[in-house]
Amino acid sequence: MKGKILFVVGLGVGYVLGTRAGRERYEQIKHAAENVWNTPAVQQGVGTAKEFAMSRVGDLSDTVLDNVKGLIGNATKSSGATKADVNRAARSAKANISKAATAARSAVDDAASKLEDAVDGAADVASKSASSGTSKSSSSSSKSTGKGGSSSRGSTTSGS
Repeated sequence: MKGKILFVVGLGVGYVLGTRAGRERYEQIKHAAENVWNTPAVQQGVGTAKEFAMSRVGDLSDTVLDNVKGLIGNATKSSGATKADVNRAARSAKANISKAATAARSAVDDAASKLEDAVDGAADVASKSASSGTSKSSSSSSKSTGKGGSSSRGSTTSGS
């Protein structure tokens, strides 16, 4: 997915920088991207991703804090603690940290998936907008070339 995003971004940057009217086209693309970004569907996706990430980060920090407190509490108990108690506390802490890591990984994966979906949707809208703008500009440039333009080039007919 990263490859797709980088390819689309590179394609867009190359297109904008490669055109003669680069600044004007850049402004058109920027305006289209802002329109896509400000659509309710995209903003809803952004809000959902933010809420989801914040809730997962809150859960994760609470879990880690509880585990650290328990680990420190067990470690600082009186020296009467047995080796089995220490091992049990260590296993418990390890299990809880593993659960927290799994929850964090899941949260990041879910947020990344939602973000990828939003980016794909925005890229589709932007490409549609860019292609409609390109077809308009190409049709207007072909009108301005007149009758004696490059239409005779490559239009030789063969007997096949």
